[in-house]
Amino acid sequence: MAAGWNEVFERSRVVPPPCQTVRLAVESHLTESHGFQLSLSRLTAAHLPQEKSEGEQDVTYQLRVTLFDRNHQQFFGKTWKSSPQKMKTTKISFNEVLYLHTSLRLLSTVVVLELVSLSPRPDGSQQALGRGFAVLELFTNRPEAADGDRRLNLHHGSPRSLLHPLLKDTVEYSSLLKTIDGAHFEYVLKNHQALVSVMHLLPENVLISGNENIPGLATSPTGDALLRPQLLKMLPFTLNKLTISLQPSLEKFESQLLQLINADCHNTVRPSQHILSLDSNCT
Repeated sequence: MAAGWNEVFERSRVVPPPCQTVRLAVESHLTESHGFQLSLSRLTAAHLPQEKSEGEQDVTYQLRVTLFDRNHQQFFGKTWKSSPQKMKTTKISFNEVLYLHTSLRLLSTVVVLELVSLSPRPDGSQQALGRGFAVLELFTNRPEAADGDRRLNLHHGSPRSLLHPLLKDTVEYSSLLKTIDGAHFEYVLKNHQALVSVMHLLPENVLISGNENIPGLATSPTGDALLRPQLLKMLPFTLNKLTISLQPSLEKFESQLLQLINADCHNTVRPSQHILSLDSNCT
């Protein structure tokens, strides 16, 4: 049971956006959350940086997507991870559709996409290596960034480079980031009005795939429950009594702490005792 709750906690952990950004959105009268759909079809990488290692033929690639505030250089929300995919003739097909609703419709709010290679280790675990990243502007005044099919260049390095002081307050990253030749994402970004009716079921500023199991939504025959979301029928019930017992209690915690401290004191060799023991050994 404890392991199950730990798993639920890890899945539900969300980093809040910068409080200054939230305040700015409110002052700009951006209090209503809007829904968006981000389709990520494939990555073309003719010259992807490679690091040959044992078992290179078993390498797969994963896409990781996170929200980022470039004014305050802070990642927020929760990193979404795709299923691992193989590269075929310099192309990696992801075919993922992500959904998001946010009220932070500011120029500083961007999406960071990182390409990660996963290679097996002898112990059964996987080694993750960053192969490049891209920055997608969600809200921009440029006409060429309107809804529709778009390409997003892949840059050398790690998304952590966005935290460098030289990039603070930078509006355009392209002049400071080195592009990987021939590497780009193909994507489609659209407004998704259908999310309005189910926003109460989805946390704000969290990227979610339509094929995830979302409590309160009916499953879709297409596998994408958020494309045309359908709410499950509500069933009213009455709760007569609710008792919550948090373990351990404060008294039990204090008792265990005192026991551990006492045991630690008994097991600790004092400096004077250590000197006496050395003297006795010498004699």
